[in-house]
Amino acid sequence: MAATADAGATVMIMDGGMGHMLRRLGVTVEGAVGSVERFLGVAKANEDSPQLVESAHRAFLDAGAQVVITNNYSCIPAVVGSEETVRYVTAAGKVARQAVGTSTGVLVAGSLPPLEASYRHDLVQTPERLAADYTVIAEALAPYVDVFVCETMSCAREAAGAYAAGSLLGKPMWVSWALSEKADGTLLSGETVEAAVEALGPKALEPGSPLQACFFNCSQAEAVEVALARLRAALPDWVRIGCYANGFKTVHSEGSPKASDEYREDFTPETFAEWGLRWQAKGATIIGGCCGIFPEHIKALHETLQRADTSASA
Repeated sequence: MAATADAGATVMIMDGGMGHMLRRLGVTVEGAVGSVERFLGVAKANEDSPQLVESAHRAFLDAGAQVVITNNYSCIPAVVGSEETVRYVTAAGKVARQAVGTSTGVLVAGSLPPLEASYRHDLVQTPERLAADYTVIAEALAPYVDVFVCETMSCAREAAGAYAAGSLLGKPMWVSWALSEKADGTLLSGETVEAAVEALGPKALEPGSPLQACFFNCSQAEAVEVALARLRAALPDWVRIGCYANGFKTVHSEGSPKASDEYREDFTPETFAEWGLRWQAKGATIIGGCCGIFPEHIKALHETLQRADTSASA
């Protein structure tokens, strides 16, 4: 199992929101935010328009990203059907690996996403169903990825199920939860950050376990800032922490035909980069963006963190 880096390392830059980047490039994204219907076009793009997906990955890499997440967030039975899930997930893994090519120091992270609508902890399936479906997704991704990331986990049980399935395949594991917009250090389910970490199980927190990093994603910047210190305190020092926050105004939205209506006006590339410095000050060593964060945001983040690193070492 390859190590991703130690917890005191220079900040690693992740990519931004692939679904919204593909929307910018012409893929249809419509419906309520978080709904399974919203992502059908994004899921099918891996096969129907692989060059478009690759170009989206490449745009983030060119902006300074050192991690790209496979475009299979929506490749789940609830969206594409059980029989098609492996096909679309495999296509996502292939195109991400092709985008990275022979680049050194770049990771492909395989997405283990919610199995139903996002942000709906009340829809999380039984442990048996979580184990079965996450195993299918992880096994399809495994030949193409360096690490698995359980992302947008709305409750502790969902994250624990995804982690347990992915960790059986011998790759490093990252776990990322979605936070309440109350900015009170709780998940969308109302559970605390500490309870979410504990639910991963005691073996996950032992040296040598697959767990290498924990995050918050698809969440408001303010909520992330509040929760990061609590996450750092709940984890062993050797587990890195990070975040990839949203550019959305809110995840509780019916969506809009006009994409710009869904995004925060104050989340310019420059202000996003400033948030990056604030998250870094809270202990984050892996930082990127989620929905509504584009290559220009990642470029500004990369350049700002580089300047801060240079100043600190001068």
